[in-house]
Amino acid sequence: MPVVNDQAIVIRRLDYSETSQVLVFLTRGHGLYRLLAKGVKRSTRTKFTPGIDLLERGDLSYRPCLRTEGGLGTVSEWRQTEPYLALRGEIRRWYAAQYAADITAAMCEEADPHPDVFDGLDALLAGLAGGNETLPLTAAFQCGLLRSVGLWPDLGRCVICDRPAPAGRGAYYAAHQGGLVCRQCQPSQAGTRLVAASVLTALREQRFDGPEARGIVELLDHAFVQAMGRATSVRHVTG
Repeated sequence: MPVVNDQAIVIRRLDYSETSQVLVFLTRGHGLYRLLAKGVKRSTRTKFTPGIDLLERGDLSYRPCLRTEGGLGTVSEWRQTEPYLALRGEIRRWYAAQYAADITAAMCEEADPHPDVFDGLDALLAGLAGGNETLPLTAAFQCGLLRSVGLWPDLGRCVICDRPAPAGRGAYYAAHQGGLVCRQCQPSQAGTRLVAASVLTALREQRFDGPEARGIVELLDHAFVQAMGRATSVRHVTG
């Protein structure tokens, strides 16, 4: 396979041996790739090499593995361009970055490009490292990811009976149904979640910098949990 060059962000990391790592990269032009970085941690007497770090951006050259081979591609070259160092200075920002990486890895298919998700993750990490508020950044990223993978909920009507959802009122959200359900249809739907009117209004208007940000993050996380089939670490972001 020829070498592929792309921008990438490291979203998962696993030590493979004393000198190598298995890394999950989100590339801008080619999607997710799981790659083996051989000898990347090999140090010398005069130089310590810790390997490629989690949640850093760089220029990646790699040889992908054919899907029929069922193995891992290999990293040919990695040049770090942005370490987002300030993320490591505050635990809540680090948790928010890890949360975003986790839902990205779970929701994106391998070798399926989502350049908007890459740009959104880059903006989130840069914003967190720059000292911006955690919850609004997280909410904006969640919205972008849900839209990109085709799971943005219908917030304008009841998805069961098609009755319009009145403005300025709370409603029930049914993740499995993909949107809101009215009070008449709610009793027949399992796992619904009541959404406050203020949270629903802010979400419709894409306003994330107000007191509703926590409710938005928790609501959208519910959508991710239902799609992923497992819990996330969102409590470390909202707590």
